[in-house]
Amino acid sequence: MATLDPSVFYRDFAADSPITSGAQHLSAAATRLAFSIVYSITELPDAIWQQFKELLTPDTLWGLALVVAAWLIATIIGGPIGAAINGLLAAYGLYELWPVVKAVVGDLWAWLRTAYYADSEDELHASGKHFADALAKGGITTLEAIVTHRVFHGAAKKIRERFPTPEWLRKSYAEQETKRSSRKVDEEAKRRRRTIEETLSSAATSVLVPAGHGAGDAIGGIVVGGVVVAAMLAVVVGAAAMSPKGGR
Repeated sequence: MATLDPSVFYRDFAADSPITSGAQHLSAAATRLAFSIVYSITELPDAIWQQFKELLTPDTLWGLALVVAAWLIATIIGGPIGAAINGLLAAYGLYELWPVVKAVVGDLWAWLRTAYYADSEDELHASGKHFADALAKGGITTLEAIVTHRVFHGAAKKIRERFPTPEWLRKSYAEQETKRSSRKVDEEAKRRRRTIEETLSSAATSVLVPAGHGAGDAIGGIVVGGVVVAAMLAVVVGAAAMSPKGGR
């Protein structure tokens, strides 16, 4: 993936342009959260991945990123930018959702903090691992509590009208899903090769070292086997030499 645009890491605020800079701040924060969630796709256990796909489509994922970023900025970051975000989103009825987000975001705090304060793509990848770890430890239920809430559906839809789901998110989601599938195929091929190698190794061992015998016994067996084969060959050759020629 190409290097992320520096605007992704925007965390400034202009008092003389609170709405514009507030919207830019919110969009950038949601973008970082969304990237980190997408990066988690290749880190998720299979069972969690199945639940993830059912719960978070690109549209729902973007709505979640916007709502959680708005909650973080308005209630935790606070100050002038928090007031600007409150003003920006007052019409969306999100305040009713804040207690729900607050109650469940504790399980995802490491992800949320590292994604919001990330200054590089590597840090977003690290945040994605926090997200995957949280989901594997039960955080998938946390997400479900937010995205299935009745207020979320209406509010997220209205916010997406102001901040449409970006095309890069759909593309990145598909790329990570493909990468995950390819990696799984490679891992399955490696597992099969290991199984075959272990089977062959076990078979070879059982031939060279019969059960209950040590290495010395095995070597002795090989030597004795060689003597027997040589003796049999001598008998065959001798019989051939002594046989009548030309039918006599």
